[in-house]
Amino acid sequence: MKTLLLLTLLIAGGFVCVRDMEATLIDTKPQFSVSMKYNTEFDRYEVYAQANFTREHFILGPSQISIVVPKQIADQPLDVYSETGRWTDYSEVYAPAAAPDVDFHGIHTLGKSIDFQRDTPFILFSFSLKGGYTDGVRLYVNGKDPSSAQAGMMGGDFANTIQNHESTEFYQSAFDQVALAQLITEVAELGKPAVTVYPNPITSDAFAITVSHFLPGERLRLHLISSTGVELYGVEEETAKLVNYRVRVPRQLNGQAYLFAERTVATNGQQTFCKKLIILN
Repeated sequence: MKTLLLLTLLIAGGFVCVRDMEATLIDTKPQFSVSMKYNTEFDRYEVYAQANFTREHFILGPSQISIVVPKQIADQPLDVYSETGRWTDYSEVYAPAAAPDVDFHGIHTLGKSIDFQRDTPFILFSFSLKGGYTDGVRLYVNGKDPSSAQAGMMGGDFANTIQNHESTEFYQSAFDQVALAQLITEVAELGKPAVTVYPNPITSDAFAITVSHFLPGERLRLHLISSTGVELYGVEEETAKLVNYRVRVPRQLNGQAYLFAERTVATNGQQTFCKKLIILN
């Protein structure tokens, strides 16, 4: 079993947030880790899957990925563009009594034959909202969001599921607000590899990153994640270039977010670093 260790260096007090997450990478059980990204170039949300195995002609069976949006979004089906299989907004519940501040959209596919490579993300579908990025849009969280039996859900089952033609379950969430909220703090070690973000709090449309004490030639994957688990930015870069490295944030983003920096090659010591950000736009 491979475990992804998430660590965060907080600006105030020099603390590191640590979360031992086994959910995203488990070698002993075939899974699809599902995540959502916001593409600033095309102003759209994109839902990705990443398998921990390689397969040709995998038979994707009836599956569902549900999207949660703030209640101020228009009460109408999402305009979904299918990338892998034919996905449609099959069911909607608006501001139910069990969760009156949000709407639920069940995006459904009957499946198709697909090919994929291990640890290589591929897009399932995308959708856009009027006004572009909207804070609070996220994936449905199985076991936490309202079930079909709760008030106002009208019997609708919005649980995320990815199955094959034999009804075997492969769904696994990637980053979500449940995992991010469970970060804990430990004291950071001086002189060890570190990621610095400034300013923090962030009061403009961008912030800068500087890394230190990494090995010559090392590369990092950077991911800016909203508090609801939506990836807003991602890049892979040499550490030598990550000095005053500028990252833009959507102007609508407010509150808490996370910057994850992951070493591309395993080495001794800390593998993944995380900064907790406060954004005041």
